[in-house]
Amino acid sequence: MLRGVSRTLLLTRYFQKNLFSSTTMANSGRQWNPKLSSEQLSVLRDKGTERPYTGTYLDNKENGIYHCANCEAPLYSSGAKFDSGCGWPAFYQEVSKDALSYHRDGSLGMERVEICCGQCGGHLGHVFEGEGWQKMLGHPTDARHCVNSASLTFAKNK
Repeated sequence: MLRGVSRTLLLTRYFQKNLFSSTTMANSGRQWNPKLSSEQLSVLRDKGTERPYTGTYLDNKENGIYHCANCEAPLYSSGAKFDSGCGWPAFYQEVSKDALSYHRDGSLGMERVEICCGQCGGHLGHVFEGEGWQKMLGHPTDARHCVNSASLTFAKNK
């Protein structure tokens, strides 16, 4: 860790410098929806992160289901969404056991758990545990799934 520089400042500078850069990682043989925007590809395929407090679904309060923007697999119910104040949509659980896959992520000098779509493998964001949400808000889990809006679509309940 650098002296005198906070983790938040380092992350902020990283995101400001590297968001939606033109360099991309290998496609890994996955099929990517040709209708995805460059921002969606940056997040889903290249494991990018949208700027905090800018996502389409951050303040969405409608009832419905959030789907993967690439393959349309259902991921989260609006009933599991909550305001964590982190700048990205937050959910405490996925819609089904197979909706997500979890992967160790040691990037940015910290240990995190990456969450990906269980069907197509597109990057969604990260999950954080042990922050006290279960106790504070009465959620059935203590997880905070911090998800990029760019990786999602939303279908309102009829």
